[in-house]
Amino acid sequence: MTQPPPSLIYDADAVARAQRLVICAPGALTRIEIFDPVLAWRARGWEPVFYPFPGLDGRALSLLDIDGAAAQIAAFAEAHSDKQIGLLGFSTGGAIVIEAAARLGPEVRTVALAPGLPQAGGWRTMLATTWDILGAAWRARALRVRPVWLEYYRVLLFGRAVLRHADTRARSHEIVEARAPRMVYPESGLLRAHAHGLKRWRGPRAPLPVPGHVTVLAGSEDPVFSTAQTRAFAAALGDVALRVFPGHGHMLFLTEPSVFDIARAVLEGAEERSGLSD
Repeated sequence: MTQPPPSLIYDADAVARAQRLVICAPGALTRIEIFDPVLAWRARGWEPVFYPFPGLDGRALSLLDIDGAAAQIAAFAEAHSDKQIGLLGFSTGGAIVIEAAARLGPEVRTVALAPGLPQAGGWRTMLATTWDILGAAWRARALRVRPVWLEYYRVLLFGRAVLRHADTRARSHEIVEARAPRMVYPESGLLRAHAHGLKRWRGPRAPLPVPGHVTVLAGSEDPVFSTAQTRAFAAALGDVALRVFPGHGHMLFLTEPSVFDIARAVLEGAEERSGLSD
């Protein structure tokens, strides 16, 4: 067995004993703790393996490369080919696991939560994000990074509709207040390092080999990557299963915790593809 890449975080003894491994990749400005719900999967034989982003979770700061990250994950999966492997990624981590899935083939099921899109969604995403951040600065009456980011985070949670509906406004404040003590802010070069790879990623070089190889879970109100953009990407990948959650934004792992149960069911083959597409 080849030696696994050193950038992955895992319990070597537990991995050796496990029959199922789920390799998890977070998104920009997110720590691997977003996958804490996956720890409960151990009761079903899954052992988690984590790909931390540069500058977080003890990893040195460097420029993230989607292809390089996917290659490391694929190498780890191939080194454990005697086990069932599943891939789970969020946002930029979604792009990483999709790229890894294209390298590994249909035996490895993959779930991408609100996946990052090729070239970071292009000008549509850049323009929409710029306006959202300017709006957040106006509402926060501030130009400092932290208060603006906390206000913008509310939009990430439920989309722009959060500003129009009392229930989502209240819920967004609750979530941000609870998460603020462990929030990762776009400071100290983190955003540049994490955005570097997605801006340059053009997507897998070839369509995915079989229907249902990759499943995408996305919020209908995602302000970063719109539903239309995500549908177009899924179609370009080659008949990818897609489930859209009405009323949710980009941060599905916070606003719709059931995505982890759905992801596990997909990786175990318990969700029929027809039941996921909308």
